[in-house]
Amino acid sequence: MNTTAIDSLEYKNDFFSIGIREASGHGPGSYIFCSGISIPRFDPLCWGKAGICSNPAFKGLQLLRADVSAFAMKRGLVTKNAELPCDSIGAHGDGWYQENALLIEDASSEAVREILGFSVTDLVRTVLNACSPDIKVPAGFLDPEAMQRFLESLSVPNYKELAPPPIAKAQPAS
Repeated sequence: MNTTAIDSLEYKNDFFSIGIREASGHGPGSYIFCSGISIPRFDPLCWGKAGICSNPAFKGLQLLRADVSAFAMKRGLVTKNAELPCDSIGAHGDGWYQENALLIEDASSEAVREILGFSVTDLVRTVLNACSPDIKVPAGFLDPEAMQRFLESLSVPNYKELAPPPIAKAQPAS
């Protein structure tokens, strides 16, 4: 294992944020993984494309934590609940949802970089699979600004008007 520590890595744009920082109080190779999304920014991509209480961006963030854990464990790393909220790393404001932090142990600097790259692609792929399954994440690693432009290109300006009507229970005729 390469023990050269990475102080922190961050991937952030207006749609989502993923941060990995060295975990103080834990051994070498221990990192805290945090992620968050802006639901209002994803709404123009997702609005009306899933059932009630099924926001694809929200679900994508929830699945990301599990996917990162599985990705890390396949590489021989240990993951566990970090027992702290992600917003302790930096709040983003109204409309942002963040998962609890994940502690990753026994990681090399290369593994941390792989986890960051995997996380970005996995989050966007999961969201798009739910709301726009015909659209694929561009090949290669996009920097945060390029990813933001890609996601903005998929946004529907008048998404609320174009969304299908809500699912409503039929009312008995009077």
